[in-house]
Amino acid sequence: MAYTGAATSLVRNHTLRVPTGEWSGPDSTSALSYWPPGYPAAIAIPVAAGISPIQGGRYVNIAAAAITAATLFFLIAAALSPPAGIVGVLVVCATPAVLDVHLSILSEPLFIALLMLTVATMVYARDQLLLLGALATAAVMVRYAGACAPAAVVIWTLLDSRYAPSRRLRRALVTAIPPTLAIVAWIARTALAQDRHGTPKLAVYGHWTPTIQQARDTFTEWLIPLAPDGTPRQVATAIVALILTILLLATVRDTANSSHRHQSTPAARVATILGASFVMACWYLAVVCASRLFVGATIPLDWRILSPLIVLLELMIVVSLAYWWRAYHRPMHILVTVLALAWGIAAAVASSNDALEVVTDGSDFGTTAWHDSPTLAWVRAHGTGHTLYSNWPPAVYFHAHRIARELPDSDEIRHDLPDFADALRSSNGLIVGFKEPSPDVIAPDSIAKLLHLRPLATFPDGTIWTP
Repeated sequence: MAYTGAATSLVRNHTLRVPTGEWSGPDSTSALSYWPPGYPAAIAIPVAAGISPIQGGRYVNIAAAAITAATLFFLIAAALSPPAGIVGVLVVCATPAVLDVHLSILSEPLFIALLMLTVATMVYARDQLLLLGALATAAVMVRYAGACAPAAVVIWTLLDSRYAPSRRLRRALVTAIPPTLAIVAWIARTALAQDRHGTPKLAVYGHWTPTIQQARDTFTEWLIPLAPDGTPRQVATAIVALILTILLLATVRDTANSSHRHQSTPAARVATILGASFVMACWYLAVVCASRLFVGATIPLDWRILSPLIVLLELMIVVSLAYWWRAYHRPMHILVTVLALAWGIAAAVASSNDALEVVTDGSDFGTTAWHDSPTLAWVRAHGTGHTLYSNWPPAVYFHAHRIARELPDSDEIRHDLPDFADALRSSNGLIVGFKEPSPDVIAPDSIAKLLHLRPLATFPDGTIWTP
């Protein structure tokens, strides 16, 4: 909703407004703030050409997927061989995490494409400082986690042993200035906005056990797809992770000595790819963990958040396997091929199952349950003339084509119950309360009980409440 709504607002009104707002706000829309503007700006390009926002988001994801595939192929093929490049593309495209983030209007596809372009520039055009700075700026403007890109580019430039330390520092500053100016300008604009949408509360958030378990499960589903949950799967994941770690360390050890003596050798190119990918992966993980620690405990380490890291790891693994391929004897060739095919088939089946579910039932707010919601059908038929409040404004926006304000959160309601009751009455308001619980706001049934609201219409999936 934020992405497509802000893109529509940018085309129509030249502002970045999200089609929902806090219940107490003077406007039913709010300023985009919880996410940076890069992805809505990209969607605005096809929207300006007359394409619907959802279809425009699809086109952006398609273009991003093509850029990712082409860049991966170039990265690997230029260092080793075209067949290795093809394998790398197939591995990434078969990965369920990568497919899943392309199934919705999410910023990850464009972000992954920008990360791959940045890594490719770090490897093959590291003297193009303005290009490095521009790509790093684009990455951080698409996702706040993209702060990993300028950090990685700066560190990569500082580690360039071809230049004296003082010159390295000057070069690093050149790459750091564009993303720094962009993020400072965006933060200043956001701070000046009077009606920000979803400003995070900075604090120190603990209770890491569920988050770590979720990360473990995500990597398990990546490395051992389709296997039943349980101890054997966890043990197999640990073994595979250990083997891949040993493989990467062996590749680094074998290629590091030649990385600066013979820049045109495959070993040197492999070492450079591994180094650039490793720096980017470390910074991405650091930014994500810092966000989880200081921005919010609800930030998950799921498919969506970890998909860019998985792509970087797959790039490193494929490059390492291709580097050692000529050194393998025939039995090792057979073993590696069989294991790779087994993983590829399992991953492709898991991805195909996800794709089949999406094209038959839909995904997120595009599922049949939301399309056929009787609660939303009532809003379409009878909601005119009422100010709407909801625990799921995106559902109202997508399927009733109306803007709904957010309900108060559980902290607000203790202090602002009388004010919300007044706002509801004075605006001829209705609460469109869905039974599907929202983690961000108070349950509609709870607020209806507190305010002694009456049900105007009740359905299996929700209730329309009125004062």
